[in-house]
Amino acid sequence: MLHHLRETLGRIPAPRRYGRIMALLLASLGGAVDVFSHMRYEALVATQTGNFILLIADLHRDTPHAVHLRWFSVIFFSCGYLGGHLIHDLLGQRARMRHWRIGTLLPFLLVCFAVPFMDGTLSNSFQVGALAFTVGLMIHALADTRIGENPFSLFMTSGNWRKMLSAWYAAGSLYLPRKTPDGASKDEAKARRRAALLKALDYSLVVISFIAGVLLMALVHRWAGVFSIWLAALVAGTAFCFGYQAEKKESRAEGNG
Repeated sequence: MLHHLRETLGRIPAPRRYGRIMALLLASLGGAVDVFSHMRYEALVATQTGNFILLIADLHRDTPHAVHLRWFSVIFFSCGYLGGHLIHDLLGQRARMRHWRIGTLLPFLLVCFAVPFMDGTLSNSFQVGALAFTVGLMIHALADTRIGENPFSLFMTSGNWRKMLSAWYAAGSLYLPRKTPDGASKDEAKARRRAALLKALDYSLVVISFIAGVLLMALVHRWAGVFSIWLAALVAGTAFCFGYQAEKKESRAEGNG
């Protein structure tokens, strides 16, 4: 059974830009960094809609510190996202630097390593602002990362959950009747079923990776406290290595072509 599953997963097309592993690492990173920020600061640095919900839900509570940090997150995330636009224009379009997208992981890495040393010496506002800014930067730069041929939401999973459910419904509607769609040959019908199944698997793996990041960060935080942010740094560093190697491979392929 495991061998059959391995073969099935091996036939799933790789993402266009960086590779399948990169997409799953980014999904798990999103879950990990938001759980850390919520447990540590009662604010989210990636899912900004969550910050607005928390702000409204806590109107009746006397939590000025949490409100302050959530607004800091919203503002600095927005600045980081707009900074991604600026970097795209300056380094991507004008300078045509190949590795500028994957390079946006490096500021996040530096912030993650610095956060434990900021704790207790600088206000939480600096930590939340720095994390939100670098996350916004990454989300803009890496927005076109795909799983298979399918776009997915970076650092959040509500949209991916809906896409997963729709994909499984579509796959089920093709597999359960086991009849050939009108105007399609048996081979075409088989290809459609396979494509629908692979799409459903793609989105399921993204959701599972996000949940895995959430659970792992929650467990590590109980043991390591503020140093658990280094888990997010480890995931981001691994993603950077995979992405950088993929871009070098792409450059060599273009050069040989």
